[in-house]
Amino acid sequence: MNKTYAKTLEALGIRFPRLLMPAPEVPIETWGVVACDQHTSDRDYWNRLSKAIGSNPSTLPLIFPEVYLEDPDRQDRIQRIHQTMQHYLDQGLLQDVGEQLIYIERTTEASGLRQGILLAMDLEYYDYSKGSTSLIRATEGTILDRIPPRVQVRKGAPLELPHIMILIDDPDQGIIEPLASQKNSDARVYTTDLLLGGGHIEGYSIKDSGTIQTILSGLQNLASADTTKKRYGTDTPLLFAMGDGNHSLATAKTVWEELKAAAVQEHGTWEHLVDHPARFALAEIVNLHSPGLRFEPIHRTLFGVSGEELQEVLKGDFNARITPMAEDTLQAFLEGNPAGQKAAGIYDGDQWYCAEFPEDEERLPNALVDLAFETLRSRNPKATIDFIHGWNHTKNFAKQGSAVSTFFPVIARDRLFDYVINQGSLPRKAFSMGDAEEKRYYIESRRILPS
Repeated sequence: MNKTYAKTLEALGIRFPRLLMPAPEVPIETWGVVACDQHTSDRDYWNRLSKAIGSNPSTLPLIFPEVYLEDPDRQDRIQRIHQTMQHYLDQGLLQDVGEQLIYIERTTEASGLRQGILLAMDLEYYDYSKGSTSLIRATEGTILDRIPPRVQVRKGAPLELPHIMILIDDPDQGIIEPLASQKNSDARVYTTDLLLGGGHIEGYSIKDSGTIQTILSGLQNLASADTTKKRYGTDTPLLFAMGDGNHSLATAKTVWEELKAAAVQEHGTWEHLVDHPARFALAEIVNLHSPGLRFEPIHRTLFGVSGEELQEVLKGDFNARITPMAEDTLQAFLEGNPAGQKAAGIYDGDQWYCAEFPEDEERLPNALVDLAFETLRSRNPKATIDFIHGWNHTKNFAKQGSAVSTFFPVIARDRLFDYVINQGSLPRKAFSMGDAEEKRYYIESRRILPS
């Protein structure tokens, strides 16, 4: 760790990461692929991605797309991931570029420019459990059964690749946004268009000590008791709130805690692991108030469930009032009502409905649909649920039959920190930052096993 900033970085729960980047001979345009938890019901997307990459080295064989999680070859796939990571290292396809603070610009057609900085998050400062008051905190409920398969990938992996994006609440845009004026071609680490509609991305190394100090001072101010009290009415700071990749960070935390526990059992202490690379996890930090950051709802499709069955449970268990409504009217109502979280849309492949819940219902509509699904699954254990980005993507699954799709409003992003601090985490998969193609692509990596 850079000794100049050591105490400040430690207090903030971050480090400047020691990065690995693809070697110059690796085609950068086919290196990066979208986050593994996207297109989870769309194998065609991943087939098209594989064809676009061809025989080039890529991050695709280094990740486990979740569309394949239920396939019988899961263990073989995990073993191949570990072997390919080691092969890339042995062949020099990944090169150590040293400790870096990277400024990132991502441009997409839908959202324009999104800016971020890449940091290593100290997992000692992160707790995803309900009611957590840690400096780095989950914003949504964690789906615990999504963690074990990711733990299997991470535990034997020499590398990590990040698709995690974490938010800071900087309405004055004084920390990340000014870095645009600092970039120059000499500091550029990479630049490329991204596959299958992912837009364009560039990364720049920030080395100026004054600029770095400004970033750290800004983060210190956001974490201060005065700022926290003024904005949220509490003395407990929330500096970093999860945006995307909650389960990946929870996986890293799980592996780290297991490593610590094993060390304590064998040595009586984990003090010798204090600088172990697995203590940290790569993440891109993005300002909640970035103009290029769109908050979108995450919808649900329930497979093996009929529209009539879902309506019956919503009416019987949650006193929902359900009325037919035209698709365009329903979409306009939900998208124009981000703060009033009392309604959901239902599409059974034939008819659209609006489900409105009582005003005194404190739970959010997506949480109520999740609960209704659990009731329905108790009747039909083969029923499944998937979390879908985008209105049309979600609608298409119901159109194909044997499924019902549900649609939701999204929390206003300027309410996110206040909600999490004062009311706790949102329901699982409550919101998404942009469309699937706007999610983080794997570009950078770092070792999580000592070299």
